[in-house]
Amino acid sequence: MNKIKKYIMAFSLIFITPLVVNVMLCYMFSDHQLKEIPTAVYLGDNTQFSRSIVSYFDDNETFDVKYYVESPYDIEKLIVENKVRFGLVIPDDFYKDLKEYKSPTILTVYDGSQLAYTSFTKAQASETLMTIKGGALVKVLQAKLNLPFDQAKKIVSSISIQTRMLFNPTRNYTNYLMPGFMAAMVQAGLVIAASVSINREKRKSMITYLGSKILVYSILGFISLMLNIYIQTSIFDVPFRGNIKDLMVITFVFSMAVSTIGIFISSVVWDKIKASQAAAVLFLPNTIMIGYTYPLIGMMDGYKFVGKYIPLYHYADNLRDLMLKGYAMNYAKDIKYLLFVSVIFLVLAVFVEILRENRISRKKSLGEGDTIENN
Repeated sequence: MNKIKKYIMAFSLIFITPLVVNVMLCYMFSDHQLKEIPTAVYLGDNTQFSRSIVSYFDDNETFDVKYYVESPYDIEKLIVENKVRFGLVIPDDFYKDLKEYKSPTILTVYDGSQLAYTSFTKAQASETLMTIKGGALVKVLQAKLNLPFDQAKKIVSSISIQTRMLFNPTRNYTNYLMPGFMAAMVQAGLVIAASVSINREKRKSMITYLGSKILVYSILGFISLMLNIYIQTSIFDVPFRGNIKDLMVITFVFSMAVSTIGIFISSVVWDKIKASQAAAVLFLPNTIMIGYTYPLIGMMDGYKFVGKYIPLYHYADNLRDLMLKGYAMNYAKDIKYLLFVSVIFLVLAVFVEILRENRISRKKSLGEGDTIENN
């Protein structure tokens, strides 16, 4: 019964939990981008042109104009109260100043405490305001210089600026976050399951015993990772543009590296509760430590140094690049590193287990005895 419970727990950690969380998070991000972000507007210049600017924003699916305020400072108050995430301030005499070439300023206000909102609203607001700016200049030229529309438009658009976002043009958070998050979830379950897997009994060949454990968990982790990647691509439309063989190779090598570290933890820490806690503490913060959600280049030197040695660092970005770009620049180098990690921790695990068995044998020969945990 205890063995069955152990296998059920391992199956849950490696398959059930990552699968459920993966599906839930992908479903949460299924709209691809934030929509109907609560917006407040200060309309200091209540002209038809200024109202048309507000209409441009309200018609955009990113924004939802919920409040018209009496003072620009009221926007800050609404953001503090979490009632809005974006504000638009059109100053007094805006259209009058525009016609007199005084370069009036439209102020956009963002909730910097919520960077996801800021990212979407800033991009959409910039695009909308650039369009409005071009239209306003055309009208001014028509009015002041009595130019026909086509000629005024040519003058305004004499320098054209275009933006092209490669690989993730819709700013889809599922594409950006979920490959690495999914890998981190499987990794955590895999290393915890492996860290409690060694049975305390004498083996004929320690290398064969530990190697077989590593192989089993490597295969389980590989299957779980590939299954979750399949769910992302087939159900939630995360693109996969790379070579499936490349994906399978680096996925298996990554799974093997994580499994080997888990086996090493199991060989060092006999107490299974403490072993699982040690594995969790070491691996749960990985998505932050490796710079997946926030670039490693922007972190302190200590984080940069540590992050580059974590196995997930050598898998997550490669996985995202294979899925979104179709290639991974550091593919071969990172595979070599993951293989190196696997060999090093296998050697260490074998060394620790052999030392322990020799120590137990010496105690028994001296008649001291020892208590061996046999699961």
